[in-house]
Amino acid sequence: MIPINIGAKTDQKVRSNLWIILLFDIVFLGLTIRRAVVLGKSPMVYFGETGIISWLSCIQLLVLSGLAWRISLVRKQVETKVKKAHETLWKLIALGFLYLAVDEILQIHEATDWLIHWLFKMEETRLTDSIDDAIVALYGIIGVYLLYKFWDEFKQYFQAFRLFIFAFVLKLVMVIFDFYTNDEMLLSDRFSDPEEQKMMLDWLTTIEDSFKILAEGVFIAAFCACLQIAKRITRQHITS
Repeated sequence: MIPINIGAKTDQKVRSNLWIILLFDIVFLGLTIRRAVVLGKSPMVYFGETGIISWLSCIQLLVLSGLAWRISLVRKQVETKVKKAHETLWKLIALGFLYLAVDEILQIHEATDWLIHWLFKMEETRLTDSIDDAIVALYGIIGVYLLYKFWDEFKQYFQAFRLFIFAFVLKLVMVIFDFYTNDEMLLSDRFSDPEEQKMMLDWLTTIEDSFKILAEGVFIAAFCACLQIAKRITRQHITS
């Protein structure tokens, strides 16, 4: 494997991309929340299913899909011992993010939850209501498997790993808030008033979705870094 140096200029560009994306997301989220507060509405008007924040998430996921596909085209120019393994990884990632973008708007995994209840005539319980969470967890397991299977390709992007770790930390925080929003008993124990309980649920969901948006933004910066590294790998292989 040829050692890859991301380069000072590229590193500076990646940092600039990260701050620009995060600043945009933070300002967009802040203005959306402020509008809800000023209008005396629940933030879920904008953060709920098919709300403007869902569309922002869909757009960011489509950007990730496009970046991954672009990386696959760059890597396609390089021949390796494992035929097309490098290209295949990024195409699978591109298709995965494309699916997540569609899922964000059409709520496919929520519909799957409902379909399972309907097909098996299952009564909704706290346990069965977690089916959609299990489906989301399955997405993560598939992602980890792909990284394991194509590790020889992915490890060449070591310089972008810090960004990936940052994104996964934000996703972890999102999952923690998701745990609280899905467990009604936790909220009912703390808030006896149903109105207070609903308000707290809305704000916890707002925070959860905000961390999701920020994580997607960091992933975009990470993929931008991977694209730059992929170009360097390709140039070095072609000229060597």
